[in-house]
Amino acid sequence: MKVLPLAGTTVVIPLASMFDLEAEKKRICKEIEKTSAEASRLETRLKDESFLSKAPKAVVEKEREKLYTLNDKLEKLQQQSTRL
Repeated sequence: MKVLPLAGTTVVIPLASMFDLEAEKKRICKEIEKTSAEASRLETRLKDESFLSKAPKAVVEKEREKLYTLNDKLEKLQQQSTRL
């Protein structure tokens, strides 16, 4: 249930009836697994000296940005999972 104060008025929205909680937990869990696997793959790649020495700097930087984005997404997904 979500409660929102609005200029002296309170609106209550029963979120539980708007979506299937178990299905949402499964979806988030699956998304966490997928994101974690991708982040792990990128971490391994960015630790590979051969990749770092051969790849153009722009490619390496792009991979680092992807990893940062994935880690941020993973943190948000884990927070969502905890709240459910």
